[in-house]
Amino acid sequence: MSPSTSGAHNVFVYGTLKRGLYNHRLLERGNARFMGEVRTKRAQHVMLLADAGYPYLVKSTTDDARVIDGELYSVDDDTLTLLDELEEVSTGMYTRETIEVERREEPRATKEAYYYLAGDREDLARLPRIDAYDKALHDDVYLPKDQRGR
Repeated sequence: MSPSTSGAHNVFVYGTLKRGLYNHRLLERGNARFMGEVRTKRAQHVMLLADAGYPYLVKSTTDDARVIDGELYSVDDDTLTLLDELEEVSTGMYTRETIEVERREEPRATKEAYYYLAGDREDLARLPRIDAYDKALHDDVYLPKDQRGR
């Protein structure tokens, strides 16, 4: 089971890349194919909300770890590179790792996919935990990169 085969990569998205949200445009203009709504196979993460209104996933071994809902896409090499740039993998803001995901209706049919895990940051401990990242939250709090002060 591999997240990539000959230029096609499975990618699990849980935040601003989901359908109807701001950064989904990268998947729309890239060569991405929606493969369905999925969730992580294991409860091993918590989701945090950054000041600019986007979610971070961090690994957790505590009781607050949960299964994360999201969407699965098949993307080509160029689109994967675009996603790495958005998530600032080269700076360590996120790391691209692999995770097992499953469809709710087919829990035994798991797939391995890439996903973006929060890199080491000093502010992670103070960020609020959220259960999910949806359109209502996104529309209320998300600030696009070009509108943020650096």
